[in-house]
Amino acid sequence: MKTILAPFVLCAAIGAAVAPTVQAQTAPAVASADQLHAMAKRFAPVELRADVAHLSKGDRAAIAKLIEAAKIVDTLQLRQRWAHNEALWNALRKDTTPLGRARLDAFWLNKGPWSNLDNNASFMPAEYAGIRIPAQKPEGANFYPQGATKASLENWMNGLAPEQKKEAQWFFTVIRTGPDGKLRTVKYSEEYRPELEQLAKLLREAAAATDNASLKKFLNLRADAFLSNDYLASDFAWMDLDAPVDVTIGPYETYNDELFGYKAAFEAYVSIRDPQETAKLDFFGKHLQELEDNLPLDKQYRNPKVGAIAPMVVVKLFSSVRSFSSS
Repeated sequence: MKTILAPFVLCAAIGAAVAPTVQAQTAPAVASADQLHAMAKRFAPVELRADVAHLSKGDRAAIAKLIEAAKIVDTLQLRQRWAHNEALWNALRKDTTPLGRARLDAFWLNKGPWSNLDNNASFMPAEYAGIRIPAQKPEGANFYPQGATKASLENWMNGLAPEQKKEAQWFFTVIRTGPDGKLRTVKYSEEYRPELEQLAKLLREAAAATDNASLKKFLNLRADAFLSNDYLASDFAWMDLDAPVDVTIGPYETYNDELFGYKAAFEAYVSIRDPQETAKLDFFGKHLQELEDNLPLDKQYRNPKVGAIAPMVVVKLFSSVRSFSSS
């Protein structure tokens, strides 16, 4: 579930679907090439296809820019998961041995040296190319200073003024150690400035290309949000998106922050809406409130207005970059 009110999106294809009935195991301390291949087989690769022939020339041009933007999100995704992810990725790319190729594939599948299906245990040696690799994925990912404990961070946050504490716990900030050795809050717009400037440029170029007013509005507002760190207006525009090209791009899910669950990870989906399949969901859309009202929950936990905030669409994906859950 996204941290904001998001539409239900039923994907016609996904990039890597987890095979059913997968049981979490313990990844080998240092996995061999054969073990890594066996671990990868628990995922079912699916080829992403989407017909763009019916789209306008402007929308096809916008898609090209959006896929380029999604590739930048790859970089942000790696960096947010671990401070040394990019260095490790670059080192693995230079290893042309069979084991090196298997490690590279496993790294990209998991967006790091820890297996998502094996309780976030490392499949790499404790040190590789001069990079020390923890046996378990750090709970705070790269949202907090390396080695900072939950207790020490809570103690620091509790000592802040109310507005400063709210900022420290906000979705779109990281905590860093300043030159003076003290903790400080840094906005995403500052922490990831070079990449966000590139993203903003690409989104504005996509907005200029498309002839759809709602997509143009969302892309321009999201470009502004990347640089201002204020995502509210673009989130509302995203909810109102009614275009053949459907895009989700920005910081959404918070489960990569396993320390507090505060910080949102960047992700991107570029897809095309399927109006015929979406029309088939109209029946369910009309009865969402009825379904909600009959959930086996106490009334206080049911949403009395779910039908008005949960549009349902079917999309065909051809580019997807997102964070992984450890569950």
